[in-house]
Amino acid sequence: MTNYTPLHNRVRDQLEIRFGQNLKPGERINEAEIAADLGVSRTPIRTVLRQMQSEGIVEYEQHRGFRLVKSTERVAKSDTDSSALLDERVMRDMALGKLGSPISERALMQRYSVAHGILMSTLRSLMRDQLVEPTASRGWIFADVGANALANGYRFRQIVEPASMLADIYEVDIPAIEALDAEHQNAISNIETMERRRLFDLDAKFHRQVALGAKSTHLVDAIERQNNIRRVNEYIGFTRLDRIRDSMMEHRKIMAALLIGERQLAAALMRVHLQISRAETFEHIDEDLELVRTGRVKLGMDDA
Repeated sequence: MTNYTPLHNRVRDQLEIRFGQNLKPGERINEAEIAADLGVSRTPIRTVLRQMQSEGIVEYEQHRGFRLVKSTERVAKSDTDSSALLDERVMRDMALGKLGSPISERALMQRYSVAHGILMSTLRSLMRDQLVEPTASRGWIFADVGANALANGYRFRQIVEPASMLADIYEVDIPAIEALDAEHQNAISNIETMERRRLFDLDAKFHRQVALGAKSTHLVDAIERQNNIRRVNEYIGFTRLDRIRDSMMEHRKIMAALLIGERQLAAALMRVHLQISRAETFEHIDEDLELVRTGRVKLGMDDA
């Protein structure tokens, strides 16, 4: 099918995995169950199944639905592609609060229909970002990245980020701030064409750089953890380019104040910036999560 969207491609990948591992020829295909597992509506699943029908992989019976005719030989495009797809699915389920804790590796393998090696690749990546930790019994505890965690994170950041710039030991790394400001200027000029992930990474880089000036590894670690929580949840809001542009301009004002030694002004601007960002995030959080739920926004390695 030549008109496949990225969503259709991801659905096709998952159906081929299921048809290669979990379903035998002659068995019926439960569209509602697949839609629930993948977090998408039945429409893209039906579109892909119609295409597979034309290829002789499935057949449709009136009033009974689709059934598998022949197993698909390709289980996954590659371990790399499968890992990237699993990253997206796990992050989506975290954002939607679907992963209870603790949850066993076996349960995760069954839930996502993946091999142990691919699962561990994703779990190791999440461990590096402090978003999951292992238990003593081969289980895993996923971090809370929901609305309450975001709200707590904003309250924490509104306390520590402005205060960090007022610390006696605070030191502005002028070359680093100037380089970061140039990156922001470029992003603002090219915001329509830049990938959302690059925009989010630049936002996270700004908050980390500000924290570095306080010379506290504990503070930097805390800000990086907050960035990782935001990466799962708040990242989905990076489709609203007007707000992202405004946010980048607010960053530039904070950096300009730091560069001229006006740390009191920079702290005040940071406090306002975080207040605006929090309000924007929670104003749109329900509609943003719906975009994730229906598969219209990806949270994994690549943008849709």
